[in-house]
Amino acid sequence: MILITGSSSYLGKNLINFFDKNNIKYLGIDKQKPYNINCLKVDILNENLSLRLKKKITKIVHLAAVSSDHASKKNINHSYDTNVFGTVNLINFAKKNKIQKFVFASTEWVYGDFKKKKSQKTKINISKLKSHYAITKAICEKIILSSALNYSILRFGIIYGNKKKNFSAVESIVHQVKNKRRISINSKKTARSFIHILDILKSIKLSLNYKKKGIFDIQGSKLISLEEIIKITSKLLNKKVNILELEKNRPSRRLINSSISHKKLKFIPKISINKGINLILKNV
Repeated sequence: MILITGSSSYLGKNLINFFDKNNIKYLGIDKQKPYNINCLKVDILNENLSLRLKKKITKIVHLAAVSSDHASKKNINHSYDTNVFGTVNLINFAKKNKIQKFVFASTEWVYGDFKKKKSQKTKINISKLKSHYAITKAICEKIILSSALNYSILRFGIIYGNKKKNFSAVESIVHQVKNKRRISINSKKTARSFIHILDILKSIKLSLNYKKKGIFDIQGSKLISLEEIIKITSKLLNKKVNILELEKNRPSRRLINSSISHKKLKFIPKISINKGINLILKNV
Protein backbone atom coordinates (compact mmCIF):
# COMPACT_ATOMS: atom_id res chain seq x y z
CA MET A 1 0.00 0.00 0.00
CA ILE A 2 1.19 3.52 -0.87
CA LEU A 3 1.10 6.31 1.72
CA ILE A 4 0.24 9.73 0.28
CA THR A 5 1.04 12.71 2.51
CA GLY A 6 -0.70 15.99 1.74
CA SER A 7 -3.69 14.02 0.45
CA SER A 8 -6.10 16.97 0.72
CA SER A 9 -3.94 19.24 -1.43
CA TYR A 10 -4.61 19.92 -5.10
CA LEU A 11 -1.91 17.48 -6.15
CA GLY A 12 -2.90 14.99 -3.47
CA LYS A 13 -6.55 14.88 -4.54
CA ASN A 14 -5.61 14.46 -8.19
CA LEU A 15 -3.18 11.66 -7.32
CA ILE A 16 -5.87 9.88 -5.31
CA ASN A 17 -8.31 10.14 -8.22
CA PHE A 18 -5.58 8.75 -10.48
CA PHE A 19 -4.88 5.86 -8.08
CA ASP A 20 -8.61 5.07 -7.78
CA LYS A 21 -8.93 5.01 -11.56
CA ASN A 22 -5.96 2.64 -11.85
CA ASN A 23 -6.93 0.43 -8.87
CA ILE A 24 -3.80 1.34 -6.90
CA LYS A 25 -4.15 0.86 -3.14
CA TYR A 26 -3.26 3.85 -0.98
CA LEU A 27 -3.71 5.54 2.37
CA GLY A 28 -3.84 9.34 2.45
CA ILE A 29 -2.95 11.58 5.36
CA ASP A 30 -3.33 15.32 5.79
CA LYS A 31 -3.86 17.69 8.70
CA GLN A 32 -6.85 19.10 6.82
CA LYS A 33 -10.24 17.39 6.34
CA PRO A 34 -9.81 13.87 4.87
CA TYR A 35 -10.50 13.76 1.13
CA ASN A 36 -12.27 10.39 1.21
CA ILE A 37 -12.74 7.22 3.29
CA ASN A 38 -9.20 6.06 2.47
CA CYS A 39 -7.72 9.16 4.10
CA LEU A 40 -6.98 10.12 7.71
CA LYS A 41 -6.53 13.44 9.48
CA VAL A 42 -2.90 13.08 10.55
CA ASP A 43 -0.16 15.71 10.73
CA ILE A 44 3.26 14.58 9.44
CA LEU A 45 4.73 16.27 12.54
CA ASN A 46 2.98 13.68 14.71
CA GLU A 47 5.75 11.72 16.44
CA ASN A 48 3.50 8.65 16.73
CA LEU A 49 2.96 8.06 13.01
CA SER A 50 3.55 4.33 13.40
CA LEU A 51 0.72 4.14 15.93
CA ARG A 52 -1.67 6.13 13.72
CA LEU A 53 -0.81 4.30 10.49
CA LYS A 54 -1.47 0.66 11.23
CA LYS A 55 -1.86 -0.55 7.66
CA LYS A 56 1.13 -2.11 5.91
CA ILE A 57 2.85 0.71 4.01
CA THR A 58 5.38 -0.28 1.33
CA LYS A 59 5.92 3.02 -0.52
CA ILE A 60 5.52 6.72 0.25
CA VAL A 61 4.65 9.71 -1.93
CA HIS A 62 5.53 12.73 0.17
CA LEU A 63 3.55 15.76 -1.02
CA ALA A 64 2.73 17.45 2.30
CA ALA A 65 4.34 20.88 2.57
CA VAL A 66 3.87 24.60 2.74
CA SER A 67 4.11 24.58 -1.01
CA SER A 68 4.75 28.10 -2.26
CA ASP A 69 7.02 31.03 -1.59
CA HIS A 70 4.00 33.24 -0.90
CA ALA A 71 2.65 30.85 1.75
CA SER A 72 6.11 30.42 3.30
CA LYS A 73 6.51 34.16 3.79
CA LYS A 74 3.26 34.33 5.76
CA ASN A 75 4.65 32.09 8.50
CA ILE A 76 8.34 31.28 8.08
CA ASN A 77 8.65 29.19 11.26
CA HIS A 78 5.65 27.07 10.31
CA SER A 79 7.14 26.57 6.85
CA TYR A 80 10.39 25.18 8.25
CA ASP A 81 8.58 23.06 10.85
CA THR A 82 6.28 21.45 8.30
CA ASN A 83 8.65 21.11 5.38
CA VAL A 84 11.87 20.15 7.17
CA PHE A 85 10.94 18.59 10.51
CA GLY A 86 7.84 16.97 9.01
CA THR A 87 10.02 15.35 6.35
CA VAL A 88 12.55 14.18 8.94
CA ASN A 89 9.71 12.60 10.93
CA LEU A 90 8.48 10.83 7.80
CA ILE A 91 11.99 9.61 6.95
CA ASN A 92 12.26 8.08 10.42
CA PHE A 93 8.91 6.39 9.86
CA ALA A 94 10.14 5.10 6.48
CA LYS A 95 13.31 3.65 7.98
CA LYS A 96 11.45 2.00 10.84
CA ASN A 97 8.95 0.40 8.46
CA LYS A 98 11.51 -0.53 5.79
CA ILE A 99 9.78 1.42 3.04
CA GLN A 100 10.69 0.21 -0.45
CA LYS A 101 10.39 3.60 -2.18
CA PHE A 102 10.32 7.19 -0.95
CA VAL A 103 9.08 9.70 -3.55
CA PHE A 104 9.66 13.32 -2.57
CA ALA A 105 7.91 16.24 -4.24
CA SER A 106 10.57 18.92 -4.64
CA THR A 107 10.62 21.94 -6.93
CA GLU A 108 12.58 23.74 -9.64
CA TRP A 109 12.87 26.61 -7.13
CA VAL A 110 15.86 24.81 -5.59
CA TYR A 111 17.88 26.07 -8.57
CA GLY A 112 17.26 29.66 -7.51
CA ASP A 113 16.85 32.53 -9.96
CA PHE A 114 18.59 32.16 -13.27
CA LYS A 115 18.33 32.90 -16.97
CA LYS A 116 20.83 30.48 -18.42
CA LYS A 117 20.18 26.81 -19.10
CA LYS A 118 20.53 24.56 -16.07
CA SER A 119 20.84 20.81 -15.75
CA GLN A 120 20.90 18.33 -12.91
CA LYS A 121 24.69 18.52 -12.87
CA THR A 122 24.27 21.97 -11.37
CA LYS A 123 24.97 21.90 -7.65
CA ILE A 124 22.38 23.44 -5.38
CA ASN A 125 23.83 26.24 -3.27
CA ILE A 126 21.45 26.77 -0.36
CA SER A 127 23.31 29.88 0.81
CA LYS A 128 22.39 31.66 -2.44
CA LEU A 129 18.69 30.82 -2.34
CA LYS A 130 16.43 33.76 -1.53
CA SER A 131 13.15 31.91 -1.15
CA HIS A 132 12.37 30.23 2.19
CA TYR A 133 10.24 27.74 0.28
CA ALA A 134 13.22 26.84 -1.92
CA ILE A 135 15.53 26.62 1.09
CA THR A 136 13.24 24.17 2.92
CA LYS A 137 12.99 21.95 -0.15
CA ALA A 138 16.76 22.02 -0.72
CA ILE A 139 17.40 21.11 2.91
CA CYS A 140 14.96 18.21 2.62
CA GLU A 141 16.73 16.97 -0.50
CA LYS A 142 20.06 16.90 1.31
CA ILE A 143 18.56 15.02 4.25
CA ILE A 144 16.97 12.46 1.93
CA LEU A 145 20.24 11.98 0.05
CA SER A 146 21.96 10.99 3.30
CA SER A 147 19.08 8.87 4.60
CA ALA A 148 19.94 5.56 2.86
CA LEU A 149 16.36 5.35 1.62
CA ASN A 150 15.55 4.26 -1.93
CA TYR A 151 14.37 7.68 -3.09
CA SER A 152 13.08 9.47 -6.15
CA ILE A 153 13.31 13.24 -5.80
CA LEU A 154 11.04 14.98 -8.30
CA ARG A 155 11.84 18.63 -9.00
CA PHE A 156 8.51 19.75 -10.38
CA GLY A 157 8.16 22.67 -12.74
CA ILE A 158 5.23 25.10 -12.53
CA ILE A 159 2.13 22.88 -12.28
CA TYR A 160 -1.15 23.97 -13.83
CA GLY A 161 -4.57 22.38 -14.35
CA ASN A 162 -8.16 22.96 -13.28
CA LYS A 163 -7.31 24.73 -10.03
CA LYS A 164 -10.01 26.64 -8.18
CA LYS A 165 -7.49 28.69 -6.18
CA ASN A 166 -3.72 29.26 -5.86
CA PHE A 167 -3.51 29.72 -9.62
CA SER A 168 -0.31 29.35 -11.59
CA ALA A 169 0.40 31.94 -14.28
CA VAL A 170 -1.40 29.72 -16.79
CA GLU A 171 -4.75 29.55 -14.97
CA SER A 172 -4.50 33.20 -13.98
CA ILE A 173 -4.01 34.36 -17.56
CA VAL A 174 -6.69 32.04 -18.95
CA HIS A 175 -9.25 33.37 -16.45
CA GLN A 176 -8.24 36.97 -17.13
CA VAL A 177 -8.51 36.59 -20.90
CA LYS A 178 -11.91 34.94 -20.51
CA ASN A 179 -13.36 37.53 -18.14
CA LYS A 180 -11.62 40.80 -19.00
CA ARG A 181 -10.84 43.06 -21.93
CA ARG A 182 -7.58 44.24 -20.43
CA ILE A 183 -5.06 42.15 -18.48
CA SER A 184 -1.89 42.95 -16.54
CA ILE A 185 1.30 40.87 -16.56
CA ASN A 186 4.93 41.59 -15.69
CA SER A 187 6.53 40.79 -19.07
CA LYS A 188 5.17 39.01 -22.12
CA LYS A 189 8.58 37.36 -22.60
CA THR A 190 8.64 35.75 -19.15
CA ALA A 191 8.63 31.99 -19.74
CA ARG A 192 8.56 28.64 -17.93
CA SER A 193 8.27 24.99 -18.92
CA PHE A 194 4.75 24.76 -17.48
CA ILE A 195 3.58 21.20 -16.84
CA HIS A 196 0.01 19.90 -16.66
CA ILE A 197 -1.22 18.02 -13.61
CA LEU A 198 -1.94 14.90 -15.70
CA ASP A 199 1.73 14.68 -16.68
CA ILE A 200 2.76 15.18 -13.05
CA LEU A 201 0.65 12.17 -12.06
CA LYS A 202 2.34 10.01 -14.69
CA SER A 203 5.78 11.06 -13.44
CA ILE A 204 4.85 10.01 -9.90
CA LYS A 205 3.66 6.61 -11.08
CA LEU A 206 6.90 6.08 -13.01
CA SER A 207 8.99 7.13 -10.03
CA LEU A 208 7.19 4.66 -7.75
CA ASN A 209 8.24 1.86 -10.07
CA TYR A 210 11.79 3.11 -10.60
CA LYS A 211 14.09 0.61 -8.93
CA LYS A 212 17.08 2.86 -8.33
CA LYS A 213 17.68 6.15 -6.56
CA GLY A 214 17.38 9.31 -8.62
CA ILE A 215 16.77 13.05 -8.87
CA PHE A 216 14.54 14.05 -11.76
CA ASP A 217 13.48 17.36 -13.28
CA ILE A 218 9.81 17.06 -14.20
CA GLN A 219 9.09 19.79 -16.73
CA GLY A 220 6.78 20.55 -19.62
CA SER A 221 7.93 19.77 -23.15
CA LYS A 222 9.13 23.28 -23.96
CA LEU A 223 9.54 26.81 -22.69
CA ILE A 224 6.24 28.75 -22.93
CA SER A 225 6.04 32.52 -22.63
CA LEU A 226 3.15 34.42 -21.05
CA GLU A 227 2.55 36.01 -24.45
CA GLU A 228 2.01 32.56 -25.98
CA ILE A 229 -0.52 31.67 -23.27
CA ILE A 230 -2.43 34.89 -24.01
CA LYS A 231 -2.41 34.27 -27.77
CA ILE A 232 -3.55 30.65 -27.47
CA THR A 233 -6.35 31.53 -25.05
CA SER A 234 -7.48 34.50 -27.14
CA LYS A 235 -7.61 32.35 -30.26
CA LEU A 236 -9.59 29.60 -28.54
CA LEU A 237 -12.07 32.17 -27.21
CA ASN A 238 -12.03 34.21 -30.44
CA LYS A 239 -11.43 37.29 -28.33
CA LYS A 240 -8.96 40.16 -28.34
CA VAL A 241 -7.53 41.64 -25.14
CA ASN A 242 -5.32 44.60 -24.35
CA ILE A 243 -2.12 43.75 -22.46
CA LEU A 244 -0.51 45.98 -19.86
CA GLU A 245 3.12 45.00 -19.21
CA LEU A 246 4.26 46.10 -15.76
CA GLU A 247 7.93 45.10 -16.20
CA LYS A 248 8.36 44.98 -19.96
CA ASN A 249 12.16 45.05 -19.91
CA ARG A 250 12.59 42.49 -17.10
CA PRO A 251 11.53 39.10 -18.47
CA SER A 252 12.31 36.00 -16.44
CA ARG A 253 13.10 32.81 -18.34
CA ARG A 254 13.80 29.53 -16.55
CA LEU A 255 15.00 26.71 -18.80
CA ILE A 256 15.83 23.36 -17.20
CA ASN A 257 17.32 20.30 -18.86
CA SER A 258 14.99 17.31 -18.32
CA SER A 259 17.10 14.81 -20.28
CA ILE A 260 17.80 12.63 -17.23
CA SER A 261 14.12 12.12 -16.46
CA HIS A 262 13.50 11.37 -20.14
CA LYS A 263 16.32 8.84 -20.32
CA LYS A 264 16.17 7.09 -16.95
CA LEU A 265 12.62 7.59 -15.73
CA LYS A 266 11.19 7.31 -19.27
CA PHE A 267 9.06 10.34 -18.57
CA ILE A 268 7.84 12.31 -21.58
CA PRO A 269 5.13 14.96 -21.04
CA LYS A 270 2.07 14.44 -23.23
CA ILE A 271 -0.17 17.44 -22.54
CA SER A 272 0.71 20.37 -24.82
CA ILE A 273 0.00 23.91 -23.65
CA ASN A 274 -2.79 24.16 -26.26
CA LYS A 275 -4.49 21.04 -24.90
CA GLY A 276 -3.92 22.12 -21.32
CA ILE A 277 -5.53 25.53 -21.89
CA ASN A 278 -8.43 23.84 -23.69
CA LEU A 279 -8.99 21.61 -20.65
CA ILE A 280 -9.05 24.66 -18.37
CA LEU A 281 -11.58 26.47 -20.57
CA LYS A 282 -13.90 23.46 -20.54
CA ASN A 283 -14.09 23.67 -16.76
CA VAL A 284 -14.55 27.43 -16.22
